[in-house]
Amino acid sequence: MSLQDVGGGGAFLESFRRDLDYAFRTMKRDYGFTIFAILIVGLGVGASCTIFSVLNTILIRPLPFRDPGRLVWMANHTDDTNDMSGKTVQVNYLLDYRKLNKSFADLGAYMAFYGPGDAKLIGDGQPERLTSVPVTQNFFPLLGVEPQVGRQFRAEECVWNGPRAAMLSDGLWRRKFAADPNIVGKVLKFDGGPVTIVGVLPASFDFGTIFAPGTKVDMYEPFPLTTETNRWGNTLAIVGRLKQGASMEQAQAEAAILGPQLQRENPKMNEFDPKLSMLPAHVSGRLRPALLVLAGAVGVVMLIVCANLSNLLLARSAARQKEIAIRVALGAERRHLLGQILTESVFLSCSGAALGVVLAFLGARGLVQLSAMKIPLLADVSLDKASLAFAILIAVATGLLFGLAPAWSASELTLHDALQDSNRGSSRGRGHAWMRSALVVAEISLACVLLAGAGLLIRSFLHVLDVNLGFAPEHAMALRIDPSDSYKTQEEKNAYFTEALHDVMNVPGIEAAGLSDALPLGWNRSWGFAAKGVQYKPGEYPGGFPRMISEGYFRAMGIPLKAGRDFTERDTKGALNVIILNETAARTLFAGGPTRADSRGSCRGCAPHDA
Repeated sequence: MSLQDVGGGGAFLESFRRDLDYAFRTMKRDYGFTIFAILIVGLGVGASCTIFSVLNTILIRPLPFRDPGRLVWMANHTDDTNDMSGKTVQVNYLLDYRKLNKSFADLGAYMAFYGPGDAKLIGDGQPERLTSVPVTQNFFPLLGVEPQVGRQFRAEECVWNGPRAAMLSDGLWRRKFAADPNIVGKVLKFDGGPVTIVGVLPASFDFGTIFAPGTKVDMYEPFPLTTETNRWGNTLAIVGRLKQGASMEQAQAEAAILGPQLQRENPKMNEFDPKLSMLPAHVSGRLRPALLVLAGAVGVVMLIVCANLSNLLLARSAARQKEIAIRVALGAERRHLLGQILTESVFLSCSGAALGVVLAFLGARGLVQLSAMKIPLLADVSLDKASLAFAILIAVATGLLFGLAPAWSASELTLHDALQDSNRGSSRGRGHAWMRSALVVAEISLACVLLAGAGLLIRSFLHVLDVNLGFAPEHAMALRIDPSDSYKTQEEKNAYFTEALHDVMNVPGIEAAGLSDALPLGWNRSWGFAAKGVQYKPGEYPGGFPRMISEGYFRAMGIPLKAGRDFTERDTKGALNVIILNETAARTLFAGGPTRADSRGSCRGCAPHDA
């Protein structure tokens, strides 16, 4: 670098320093305008930065696994359903697929029908319900997740009736055991028996936010791939890792061959039609359109911010016309005037961006607390380095954008123009008015677009709220109960449930109570069912979502019966088997009305469509 270059760079820095100092003094002098502009920019940048943090976490940032670009999700039939039985796989299919496929280096799985709060810790202190997810022995090694304390599961712990072991989540380890480094090897007392802790997973691994949004998972137990678990039917959600050099297209083509082959070889097992997708696409692919629309809306907000501030700067520049014209008359070059005005606007924008970053930080923390929203990776949203870089970029871009028109207008000003603009009929004054009018029109147009979109969104949301749920959630409460392992037979467990139900009914203020094995809008399992004497074509065998309930459930949930009767205490073991169908099932099975169902029992009633 030559001395001339050094001198040129030094002159530039000195000029920039003077422009920055002048901009600061100008903003300090017009503090009312400055505060208003900083608030506008801060709100715009805060919203943009918050949405970028969400986009970055859900769509851009790779999953926190080893080489996540080679992880594949294997669904049964289709992944676009809430029917867990319809998209999970039987154990033997996983074992056979491991042996026969040539595309995957490994296939692991977790038991998709785990229940939140199923693990009941009954050791010293207050009993506590924990959520435990059964996983195959190779599940964590396949993902590349190593325990921060302890070890992975061993083969002897992954057999039927083998020694019970568990790995804790980082959250449970810190909350319940004060991050005890000697936790490995300790035995915890659960309602189902003692469990030995073999490891603690790292804080970077959050099963719930990736595989089960909205669920807090506390621990993991080994799931045995045995004949006994195969009899449970479709239970496994499968994740595979592609071999080096294998493509997704190759794996899907192979699945189209192996699926029917395995089904032919196992005619007594459930259907198996593997559908593959990359794991990142499975986790967040369905959210991409909505998030991109949201990002576009925020982009329109930033354009409104730019148009608004451009108009304000143009109006403000009218008071500075004589000042600028005098500087031109004294020899100020056009590029210096452009640099001065743009420096002021960028400095103003960056000041607003500082407020925006604070708002984005608060917004990100608020989103993380929305545990009721089942959005994958939402719990991982944070203001990281990428978000801060985005905030700086958008601050500079916004400052240049809303300062361009005022800077260009000021750079063309002369002393003659300034004096002429003070006259009522000035053509240049009309030119300024035209530019401001154009910005106002653009701002109003963009605001109308946003207003129309927001109106349609609110209208759709109100329609969703008006959907008939099929039950009345008002004044209804749910309480989970389950018998301990001291109740050995089903008759003993039923007696426990009956006594608990009677105790609840005796509580003052309780009008009705009933039992159910699953709450409405919860997880779904599907059963095939058919009317006796009816032949169905292949692929048209009817199915539905069963619920096990007691008498009083319909009354407690506000579900009216359309026909027939409710269950009674006489509907017990040894009596005639009875079921209640909803209207959709009744129409599907019996076009003229319900008569008799299949071997599961007789139809004695009919509930509404959504019951």
